[in-house]
Amino acid sequence: MHNVKVLPSRRSLCIAMALIPVKSFADLFDDYINSTSKHYFVSFLGRKGTTATIGHSFVGIGIQIEATLRVYERLFGLYPRDGALAAVKSVLTKTSGKIDQSWDDITWDTELFMPIDEAQRKLVLAKFQEWSSNAPKYALLGNGAINCSGLVAEVAKLIGLKVPDGAGTTRPWKYIESLKKAN
Repeated sequence: MHNVKVLPSRRSLCIAMALIPVKSFADLFDDYINSTSKHYFVSFLGRKGTTATIGHSFVGIGIQIEATLRVYERLFGLYPRDGALAAVKSVLTKTSGKIDQSWDDITWDTELFMPIDEAQRKLVLAKFQEWSSNAPKYALLGNGAINCSGLVAEVAKLIGLKVPDGAGTTRPWKYIESLKKAN
């Protein structure tokens, strides 16, 4: 087992469980435990922005059970370490980054779903472990650092996908769309 932080994921799972009727959750748990068809996957996810934001791209990793049920075990996004002030600063220069997730990361507008094998899963989890300990510098518009789409590009490279240019300068959800077209 990897030492990737799972507390936020467990918190999200508990919240999700609270939203699912008890009988449905019991059925889901039985399906997960008893499935003879479990496959690893990684999803590249993008959320459109509002008039106040440019949106966000992030990565989900999990297990697909049978042919249709996906269990997202972890969601990872790259954010400025020190919140709103750092986000404003990151428009002009580099700031400290952090691997994290937010409540909004349970919704997305676009997705590239990719089945992966166990070796690729270990590579992705190792990258997140590395960045959890020592995240790269964050900059909203690139500026010699990376942003949330840069994280997506790094993970896509790890699993052997064709990675389009523009990770630092394209709206996050549009970058996911470019990644889909390239693969």
